[in-house]
Amino acid sequence: MRLRHLRYFLVVAEEQSLSRAAAKVHIDPSPLSRAIRDLEAQLGVQLFHRARGSMHLTLPGEIFYEEARRMLSLMENARLRVRSAADGYRGRIRIGLADGLAQPNLTRLLALSREEEPSTEIRISELTVSDLMQSLRLGDIDVGFTMDGEVVDGLRKEIAWQERLVLATPIRHPILSLDRIILSEILRYPLIVCHPEQCTGGYKTFQQWLYDQHMPPPIIAEYASGHESMLMLVAAGYGIGIGLESQISHYNYPDVVIRPTLEDAPMTTAFIVSATELSSPALGRFLARVRQIGENTSMKLPQQ
Repeated sequence: MRLRHLRYFLVVAEEQSLSRAAAKVHIDPSPLSRAIRDLEAQLGVQLFHRARGSMHLTLPGEIFYEEARRMLSLMENARLRVRSAADGYRGRIRIGLADGLAQPNLTRLLALSREEEPSTEIRISELTVSDLMQSLRLGDIDVGFTMDGEVVDGLRKEIAWQERLVLATPIRHPILSLDRIILSEILRYPLIVCHPEQCTGGYKTFQQWLYDQHMPPPIIAEYASGHESMLMLVAAGYGIGIGLESQISHYNYPDVVIRPTLEDAPMTTAFIVSATELSSPALGRFLARVRQIGENTSMKLPQQ
């Protein structure tokens, strides 16, 4: 079984079209079709339902899709580990980031890891929450950070750190005249909130806040994939943004005012997710550093 046949199979499965897949891998549809049929012959199963130019996975095809991804991932991981060893690294931790989580706690965490274990390579990938969970199951990454607190079978999830939400408004917005900004006042205006797919954890946090306060659906002006795009839209006057103080503080928009607290806002939680069985002692030490960062962060939180 050739690796390129596996890659062809994955592209066809994702594009659900032989012609689109052929264009993506830069070959003619005929040899691509033969490669797929050769693969089916080797496996002794039909991988696709074929109808009017579209191709959809059969049940055996869906199972093989997961295994093909796993096989290619193993090969890519082997290549990267060999290359890392040649560059002098003795270990590796692969981190997945979802919900736009980055500054500043992760920066401190990476700096601490580099200081304490410089021979351990750190690789970072930005993923959606669903892709992050799938990558953990397939072994493509070792740990992930997300704001999505939903329990996932087969994975361990613990609190990394917590912080408060803040409000980002255009500089002359009428809500700034209020001494106390509560959720019912915020909902009078169009909002810019986290995208349900690109920033699932942040979106769920906001929806849970609405549910806990028994509030009606908000007026959504735009969905943002991260804090930078949120602040850009706020500065342009599209609406009010709600985000994490640690993230927003790293962007300087003179036309945006940040209110440091929302009186009825909940605490937001960043979670670290990993497999139930740790893959290496280095990963265990990395998790210990995450807890250290979390303890330091909680000590700095203002008391309610």
